[in-house]
Amino acid sequence: MNLKKFLFLSITTLLLVNCTKTTEIVNTYTPTAPVSPTTTKTPTPSITPTATITSTPQPHRIIQDYGIERESFPANYNPLTGRAVQDPSLLELPALLISISNIPVSARPQAGVGFAPWIFEYYIGEATTRFLAVFYSDYPRRVPNLLGDCPINEEIFTPSENWVGNRVWLDENENGIQDDWEMGIGGVCVHLYEDEKLLESTSTNSNGYYAFNIPADETAYYIEFETPSGYAQTHPNVGNDDQDSDVEIESKRTTAFLGYEADTSLDLGLILLNKPIATPSPVVTGTPPAWYLPLDVYAGPIRSGRLTYDHVNKMFTNSCLIFASAAADILAQLDPCHLVYGVDTSTPNSALLPVDEMRSIAERQSFNGKAPNYSGNLFSVTLPEIEREAASYLSVYYHEFSQSAWAYDPLSQSYLRYTDNADGTEIFHPATDRLTGRQQSFENVIVLQATHNVFRTNQLDIDLSMSQRGFAYLFRDGQIMKIYWSTNNREWEQKNGLRRPIHFEDVDGNPIALHPGKTWIHLMTPASYLEKVESGEWRMTFVQPHDPPKE
Repeated sequence: MNLKKFLFLSITTLLLVNCTKTTEIVNTYTPTAPVSPTTTKTPTPSITPTATITSTPQPHRIIQDYGIERESFPANYNPLTGRAVQDPSLLELPALLISISNIPVSARPQAGVGFAPWIFEYYIGEATTRFLAVFYSDYPRRVPNLLGDCPINEEIFTPSENWVGNRVWLDENENGIQDDWEMGIGGVCVHLYEDEKLLESTSTNSNGYYAFNIPADETAYYIEFETPSGYAQTHPNVGNDDQDSDVEIESKRTTAFLGYEADTSLDLGLILLNKPIATPSPVVTGTPPAWYLPLDVYAGPIRSGRLTYDHVNKMFTNSCLIFASAAADILAQLDPCHLVYGVDTSTPNSALLPVDEMRSIAERQSFNGKAPNYSGNLFSVTLPEIEREAASYLSVYYHEFSQSAWAYDPLSQSYLRYTDNADGTEIFHPATDRLTGRQQSFENVIVLQATHNVFRTNQLDIDLSMSQRGFAYLFRDGQIMKIYWSTNNREWEQKNGLRRPIHFEDVDGNPIALHPGKTWIHLMTPASYLEKVESGEWRMTFVQPHDPPKE
């Protein structure tokens, strides 16, 4: 059975190997921002003059590799992502490591997870996983999620050898350039024309991507967009072809192109005319009637500390560890710089940290005003030259009540995240961010195997301490490859006497390139195992460590 063909239908049944349950993927964007109407708008073909081919070539973006040392990154690039940041001044401040709840499901959708350059997910016992979000430079912000007039496209595009696309984005700073940190707009209606004939219509997904397969012929095509109300088009052709807008303002269409000259960077930039003070609050289940969500931008819900945090805290030099208290014997082994307390004792979801306070905390934690060095990994759009296999889909099983899935999106070159209902039904929904309503997407998904020492029941200490090395699986660009993780000190660490974040390498210790972008790290025991369900589809199963013998 081909899961890829059925993954993005409204309700999808997946038959997993060695499992008698069925898995359903339900593409319902709940409980996030409201979904656009389910009725499909029928486009009215516009009569336009016969397309005329005019050659106006623009240069493409120059692709470079970055890393592993800090000096090889441009001054405004985050060494944890290999991408430019919105506010370079935040690169001078230490990282904030924030403990974020994943269960109960009333904590979802979390706020800020989609902005963190790195996320560690790990098992904490009692059928529960938790996130440790690494916020460095890329702080959460509230991004309006005003959709287009068509339903959000929930199917993952399967490109042929010849296709056109790519993204409708929100030009927040109105500079006509698609900056690395800017987000897409979902539900925008897009139409493909051959001269005056409407051939096909589609809409953008929640992150703004769209595409059409076309024949590589000498037919003249163009693409037309329906600009949603409340938006204006940004000025076209102001930068390189991969980052600027390619749509004429008056006609709302691209210039004509021949089929064999198909362009995969036909983008549209939109400017929001009237920025709302605050977007409509999502439905957050399980909260008491008197509880509230602050209007300020925040991260959370924040939960208690765990022993593993100490290892991550130490590898991010001068970082600030933030959580919501901890058991006395755990707290004694951690070094938090800030504790966050809830405002309502009747719910575990009321501990939230405003972004303004995040910056103040980081400034207080800064060491003599010296910028931290969190480099050490290599970033490249070129795949590592090691053995690999296709990996379009990954399901991650920590427990019957704690599962997630990843599906590769070739348009964004990232993996889209899905989460379960924590009820054993194996029904997955798009995992979104509370502040944006967009589906979470990460360019790199790493499954990392490390020793889980049992401190006591439901208290695990995952050994990411200094001078460790182990196996890992890297999922990037729709491929899986076996790699190694390491916390060994290299030349820079030995020379400066400081630690840097965990790094990834091949069997000989050479750096393994991550795709530029964000990274999600699943922490697993060495006994956890990866299965190939069928071609391109994988399943990772967590094997719990044994509790210590009772005395």
